Amino acid sequence: MRTPSLALALALTLVVPAAARAAPAETPPATAERPRWRDPPVPPRIDGVYLGLAMYGTATLARVNRLQTPGPFAGFGGHVRVGQMVLPWLGLGISVGGDYGTRSQQGARQLVWLAQFMVDGTFVPVPRIPFSIRTSFGFGGGAVREANVSARSGYGGAVFGAALRYEFFPGAKRYRPAKGGGFGLGPELGWIGATPAASGRPMANVIYLGIAGTFYFGS
Repeated sequence: MRTPSLALALALTLVVPAAARAAPAETPPATAERPRWRDPPVPPRIDGVYLGLAMYGTATLARVNRLQTPGPFAGFGGHVRVGQMVLPWLGLGISVGGDYGTRSQQGARQLVWLAQFMVDGTFVPVPRIPFSIRTSFGFGGGAVREANVSARSGYGGAVFGAALRYEFFPGAKRYRPAKGGGFGLGPELGWIGATPAASGRPMANVIYLGIAGTFYFGS
């Protein structure tokens, strides 16, 4: 009676380990290691204290008292900005800038210039997307001059501005993977207006398009 039982036990001892070895447990496939700079979350780039410079081409429409200025002045300009993003979607700062243009009026060369100091508000609708809207107000002044005319006709007082900007941050994901800010570079389209004190009084409107570079130190 013991011989069959001994044979059965010996058979199970040989067969069961062999079956276990024949069907090894499945292991999940190895995944390629992702570089650290590609891992989320991505910090905001328009972040912290900022310092920037913009250069642009301009088209200026001006009206003064003693000179005829029917057409736009083509020229160039720029401004320097400094400030801080006090909230992820709101920045406050100041800007100092100027614009210059020239045109021809019945064969006579005319020049226009405008300088301004303004307080800036920067709005970022989606902090993860480097698109910003800037509104400004302050004071400034300028003048129009014409060749062979000694007197110049000026304007000044309250100045307002608005601009749209989109920025690219080359290398920021690699060199600042977990810290906000970086160097942003991108196009800016804007308007600066020196408003008239009364109907028919001197004024100027500057439409500009250019490139702006800003370094954000991050928070």
